[in-house]
Amino acid sequence: MRKRSKPPAKIVSDATPLTSNPFAGLAALRPSAPAAPDVAPDPTAAAASELAPASAMPAAALTGRLIVRRQKKGQGGKTVTCIEGLDPAAIPELLPRLKRELGCSARADAAVLIAGTADHARVATWLRKVGATQVTLGN
Repeated sequence: MRKRSKPPAKIVSDATPLTSNPFAGLAALRPSAPAAPDVAPDPTAAAASELAPASAMPAAALTGRLIVRRQKKGQGGKTVTCIEGLDPAAIPELLPRLKRELGCSARADAAVLIAGTADHARVATWLRKVGATQVTLGN
């Protein structure tokens, strides 16, 4: 069996402009539209202003020894990073900030903050950035 060939497309020499253009009616409104700004707003500046500065973190929350370790047991086979030694009152403030700035899931389990990432060095660097003085990397 052979494949059937399609008939060649007909070329019309007296082609008319498109009549189904949904934006054709907007051409008449172009002179009354406001002009575009000369400089586009910087989206990174707006995002940086939304993040809380490091000084907004309570100093008592990050003093003392913080232990950052990886754990797999009891996590459904997933590797997570546990942060121990935090002040329990500071966990609700740190939790959303950790999620937003590291881009990972996180939850609190008693006095331990559990981040859904295996990169415990990145979590330790973030803790130092927000003001922790003693950060110890575990396994």
